[in-house]
Amino acid sequence: MAEKEALEGMEPGRILEKYSLYELAGWKDHFRKSRAVLLVIDPQNDVLDERGTLSFWNVWKHAREVGTIENMKRTIAACRARGIPVIWAKQYRLAGGKDVFPGTFDGDLLSLIRTIIPNAFMQDTWETEIHGELLEVMEEKDIVLGKHGSSMFEGTNLDKLLKSLGARAVIVTGVLTDFCVEATVRSACDRGLLAVTVSDACATENQELHEKALRRLERLIGPVIDTEGLLSLLEEYEVPPLPREPRAFDLQKVGESLGKGFSLNEIVEWEGYLKAEKTAFLVIDAQNDNLHEKGSLNFLGAWRMARETGAVENVKRLVVACREKGMPVLWVKQNRLPGGKDIFPGTLDADTMKLIHAVLPGAFLGGTWDTDIYDELKPFIGEDELVIEKPGWSAFEGTPLERYLNLLGVDTLIVSGFLTDFCVESTVRQASDKGFFTIVASDACAAASREDHELALARFDRLIGPVIPTERLVDTIRKLE
Repeated sequence: MAEKEALEGMEPGRILEKYSLYELAGWKDHFRKSRAVLLVIDPQNDVLDERGTLSFWNVWKHAREVGTIENMKRTIAACRARGIPVIWAKQYRLAGGKDVFPGTFDGDLLSLIRTIIPNAFMQDTWETEIHGELLEVMEEKDIVLGKHGSSMFEGTNLDKLLKSLGARAVIVTGVLTDFCVEATVRSACDRGLLAVTVSDACATENQELHEKALRRLERLIGPVIDTEGLLSLLEEYEVPPLPREPRAFDLQKVGESLGKGFSLNEIVEWEGYLKAEKTAFLVIDAQNDNLHEKGSLNFLGAWRMARETGAVENVKRLVVACREKGMPVLWVKQNRLPGGKDIFPGTLDADTMKLIHAVLPGAFLGGTWDTDIYDELKPFIGEDELVIEKPGWSAFEGTPLERYLNLLGVDTLIVSGFLTDFCVESTVRQASDKGFFTIVASDACAAASREDHELALARFDRLIGPVIPTERLVDTIRKLE
């Protein structure tokens, strides 16, 4: 492109002033191919009706001037026509102060606000209900989330909903542009989602604050487009719509299947939900301390069980099968920073690690042979494959794993690793809670004992996700288109 060629030699600040970073990066091409969800943030009476308790902010006036409500309605209609789900948010606090703790800053601030504005942000009131003009375009099946803060992600199950839908992009509309809209767009960006703000389907106190917020977002957070531009872009949207009706099951047949010993995962036919382009393979804590007979955790015996069951060989087989289908492989290892740089003296964490190191010198220390990937598997790591370091049990906590998975468009995980009932279980539980469809490779994991291993697998299979042996899993993967 001529515009890209013109960037050579130009100062970075000047580039950001003159060009849209996301336009140059081709965001529209990514959007056309990405499952999207429309977010409608806080379009409620307290801010959008001139009689609302927050009418003094004049958001209702700015919304009228720029046609925010009408543009929201047009955006909603266009998204519905393309099969794009609509999720609404309302901001409120629970009646009776049941989510507020007296003596805390949050509690006292809300008490102050309600001294000035009685019933402000109160659940189940006209104030926090969706504005009448927008209620007209709501559908019975639309999801409405209640949030207690600025971002639509915090304290809600939006993450899980987006993951279950396979969404990689969010279209953002609502109020206030520089508060709840901006907070939500920032949260989406940090999670690796493409967040597109519809400029004239948002409003705030005045045009100046509105434009400054949009400029902040457009510079480095996410693209901004007006309603006309979005409607034009949606004409080229390539993602097929999701089913409108829930899948039906015959109760008698389900009962018969359960009577024959089939799990819910088998009855729902889990194989039909496995898509190569949406799946990643996680290998958790396949490191020397767990898997080598000379590792610092050898006394646990996971290395012995792994040898007996062929778990390491099964990890290799799954890696090969996933690579053949273009599925990303991510390796995870557990360690703490050398020199205790991530441990704060006087904390329980510090005292626990001190005790561990008194018994097992060097355990969990980063940069050592002990916490490196197992000798037999290390040469097996691909040049372009990520190795993620985690400080605790779950591969999600304190790591960028979820952001990477979102960027890759992954909504399904195949999980293997060590130990089954510790780091594998913590990761699998959290993955499920986040909305990932999670499959555990039963014989590509190991624990300290067979009993621990099998009990963990039984927990997974009951309510979390399918537990499948490597042979069957590899066969299923290779049959994928």
